[in-house]
Amino acid sequence: MSDYDAIVVGAGIAGLGVASQLQQAGKRTLLLEMYPQPGGRMQSYDLPGGYRVDTGLHLIEMGDKGYCHQLGTRVGVEFEWASFSTTLDLYQDGEWRDMQSFIRLTEEEKALFIEVMKEVAAMEEEGFRAWDNRSFDQWLDGKGISGSLREVWENMSMIMTTIPDTREQSAGECLYIAREALRKGRAVLIAAYPRGGMGGIIAPLAKAFQKMGGRLELGRRVEMVVFEGRRAVGVKVAREGGNPIAREWRVPSTDLVTAPLIVLALPIWHLDKVLDFDRRHSPLPSWWLKRIEDIRGERTGLLGYIVATRRPLYERTVFMSALRSPRTGLPFQAFAPTAFDPGVAPPGRYLLVTDNVVEPEEVEDKFNRHRLLQAHWEDIKEMYRFEDGEVEFALPYFTAGCDGLARKPGLTGDFKPDVQAPGVDGLFFAGDTYLGRGLAIEGAARSAILCAERILG
Repeated sequence: MSDYDAIVVGAGIAGLGVASQLQQAGKRTLLLEMYPQPGGRMQSYDLPGGYRVDTGLHLIEMGDKGYCHQLGTRVGVEFEWASFSTTLDLYQDGEWRDMQSFIRLTEEEKALFIEVMKEVAAMEEEGFRAWDNRSFDQWLDGKGISGSLREVWENMSMIMTTIPDTREQSAGECLYIAREALRKGRAVLIAAYPRGGMGGIIAPLAKAFQKMGGRLELGRRVEMVVFEGRRAVGVKVAREGGNPIAREWRVPSTDLVTAPLIVLALPIWHLDKVLDFDRRHSPLPSWWLKRIEDIRGERTGLLGYIVATRRPLYERTVFMSALRSPRTGLPFQAFAPTAFDPGVAPPGRYLLVTDNVVEPEEVEDKFNRHRLLQAHWEDIKEMYRFEDGEVEFALPYFTAGCDGLARKPGLTGDFKPDVQAPGVDGLFFAGDTYLGRGLAIEGAARSAILCAERILG
């Protein structure tokens, strides 16, 4: 008899979402997380003085109209949302401008814009599939979109994909995100901030899972998935403590935990840490292993600061963007968490989160990362007109793989890896690098729903 009915590896929103749905359906579920707290890329931390900060720059696409909210509702959790952002402020010529004042359209251009928006709002899945392998640049050209309107579209599609160049962006994914926003929020891009930051999503999900009887074990690193023939039967988990010499040599002692169903809620670039990719021994088909190897380097990167100040640097509930920062020359994104939810900072204190969009290799080199952070700091001092003395703290951060699998032509929609492993029984996947549309958190939540539906039938 197996120890559990299901084991889920990774307690980000996808892992928590799948585990909660399985436990709710009556499966005895174990959720394993290598870090000391759940959340994955959505972790929140309470800092001295009353600040709550998230690991990076996060707004959640669609808010209570999206799959993240739907995931919570499915397992009996009602997320509380602070404020919505339904517009975009753009930085140009040394100042921030709202989107309405940035776009100056002739009557002919307005008519074209309305016509295109109606067309996007009416699109269905087959339309997105037709554009998944073509660039957003091609779509813009085909619609004759130019001038300031094109620049706004380029800013929004950069936010949608975390990819600077429209020639590298999947038109299918950009159009899907725009369609959802137009239908549900009457805007091209809408997002919301949960009350209490990302902890306002993760903590209720973790609590609900455990209240259902699910077991969550933190600080538990899975070393490998165990197979019998072509069936997944469990995982080996690194034993706590153990021989310090073995730890140094990275040959840890392990415990076997068994279950007939394994869900890996890990990004594809971490799969080789728990699955054998040697074609001579792996139970997984070689074509699938080759596909994962080919695309696991397709990531996006961010680098920036979480800044706490004694005065508000920006008070509008908007997402801020620029195609190029003054010194780094890289695309820029930002928002002010305290404009959305003042409760994430003590009274009279404010938070701003900024980033540059970078290639992963640019931030993985520590010397280049240091140079970029220095330039980025000077950029944001200029863009928000503050002095070092006004800053309570400034936390640098960087990430490679911030938004899942890069949303490039040929890597979205049905081109993404399926949530079910081919050729073996009992192995599934969930997260924003697998089947499921939508930006970052929204895509991960939708993938969790798809995965659970596939398992439960």
